Amino acid sequence: MPKSYDPEEKMEIVLRAIKGEKISDLADEYSVSRNSIYLWKKEFLNGGMSKLSGESATEQEAKLKKKDEQIKEMEKIIGQQKVQMEILKKKPWQN
Repeated sequence: MPKSYDPEEKMEIVLRAIKGEKISDLADEYSVSRNSIYLWKKEFLNGGMSKLSGESATEQEAKLKKKDEQIKEMEKIIGQQKVQMEILKKKPWQN
C-alpha cells in the first residue's frame, strides 16, 4: 500500500522542488513517484496549500466558519472579563 503524505510533507517536497532540487532525487528520498511530485507542484502553484490538503472548497469554508465562531466566542469571553476587571478595579465593596 502506498504511503500517504500529509499536506505539510507535500509542501516540504514541493518547496524543495521549486527551489531547484531534482525531482528524481526527491522522489528517491521520499519514496514517492516523480509524477506525484509534479502533480503536487502543479496543485500548489494553482491553488496553494489548500489544494495539497485535498479538501474541497466547501470543507475549507466550513472549517473557516467554525474558526470564526470560536474567535467570536473568545472575544465575547474576553469582553466579559474586561468588564469584571474594571468592576474589581473600582472596588465597589469599599465605599
